[in-house]
Amino acid sequence: MRQIEKRHTTRTAFTLVELLVVIAIIGTLVGLLLPAVQSARESARANTCKNNLKQLITALTIRETSLNEFPGYINKLGIPGDIAANQNRASWVVMTFPHLEQGALWDIWNRPGATDPILNPNGLTSIEILVCPSDPADTVGEPLLSYVGNAGCINNTGDTPAGLPGTNGIRENPANGVFFDRTRTANIPGGNAAGPSDDRDASPFEPMKKMTVAYIQAKGDGTTRTMMLTENINATHWGYANGSTVADRKYHFGFCWEQPQSIIDALTAPNGKEFRRINGGIEDSPSFLPPISVGEMNANYGFPSSNHPGGVQAAFVAGQVQFVSDQIDNLVYAQLMTSNHKRSDLWITDVSNPLNFDKNLPQPNDDSF
Repeated sequence: MRQIEKRHTTRTAFTLVELLVVIAIIGTLVGLLLPAVQSARESARANTCKNNLKQLITALTIRETSLNEFPGYINKLGIPGDIAANQNRASWVVMTFPHLEQGALWDIWNRPGATDPILNPNGLTSIEILVCPSDPADTVGEPLLSYVGNAGCINNTGDTPAGLPGTNGIRENPANGVFFDRTRTANIPGGNAAGPSDDRDASPFEPMKKMTVAYIQAKGDGTTRTMMLTENINATHWGYANGSTVADRKYHFGFCWEQPQSIIDALTAPNGKEFRRINGGIEDSPSFLPPISVGEMNANYGFPSSNHPGGVQAAFVAGQVQFVSDQIDNLVYAQLMTSNHKRSDLWITDVSNPLNFDKNLPQPNDDSF
């Protein structure tokens, strides 16, 4: 009897059900991995941002050691006593160029017409260390600035009327911050200034201020409790553009603090002071669009902000870089900016004392921020 051979067929393809199962597994894995990949990328950007701040704070420290002073948030560059036309207004960023391996740019800024696109086409250019990877420039080669310096109280700018408790109008108080206006025309024979006059230029009683590490260590709050630099995605460029007629303001290249009571009082007002805090959400308001030039900035843009979730990177005078939560108390934030709490203009209102100054308040500890 003939034996019937059984043929075994080998299947070479997946069934529909098996394919669906495989696709579902792959989809689940991708869904699990994507947040981790995005988190890793943001972590890398945050680390680069932190390193940028460390390099900037190091450059500022080296400069202070050499010259025994930090630069102003705005400075005058050129031959001392030269006519105004031959002077350049230079931000604190420009003053650090010799210590940031930017010797060519430093030479340009010490010549007349530093930002003239014809005389010096490379006077304003993109510098990698000044840009946070989470805050990339919109235009190739744009001289974007992601980092700003501690310019003290916003009430001492001329943007807020004088007469508020604990403020002194347009007077600058060294105890309120770290960077100050170093272009006083009232102290310059003939009024020669690099740029148009601002509020303080009219007063002969407003001498130029300077800040040193020695002041903060000996008379102030200490270098580990004083912020020097932080992020601001609403900052525009690191220098004034050619022919700029914009008067100097703290928030052009700096960040500021506001009296906590003033912020509370303005929460229901339509003037935008509720945005005067870390990550204040200006861009979420139709009344406040991001500025595209220094001239479009106002006081509401002079507060820290970043694209990092939950807060900003901040560099302290001592050199450490810490992440500061955007939920920080406005009082604590201001206290970390004042260089000398015993003489600052910072105040709060409480039941027992309607005008309680910083010198009488408990100072912030590590758990406060």
